[in-house]
Amino acid sequence: MTKQNYELEHRDDGWVYIIDGRRSPFYSTRDEAVQAAEGESVPHTFDEELDDELDEGLEDTFPASDPVSVTRSGHTGGPDRSK
Repeated sequence: MTKQNYELEHRDDGWVYIIDGRRSPFYSTRDEAVQAAEGESVPHTFDEELDDELDEGLEDTFPASDPVSVTRSGHTGGPDRSK
């Protein structure tokens, strides 16, 4: 795999890298942003999870006449059974 050219940008919230006009999630340090941009760490963001779920939903329902709907629970874990 070849390394892609990227740019680093400092913002109030932290550092981002830019590849092909697309901005990464925010990183707290410049070093973290460089590592992620160079592929030394894999960022795992909500958008990636949502994309994966949408792709899976499309594969499971194709062909279909209804659009795919991806929903996400607001909390983790099972139901509270202590009541």
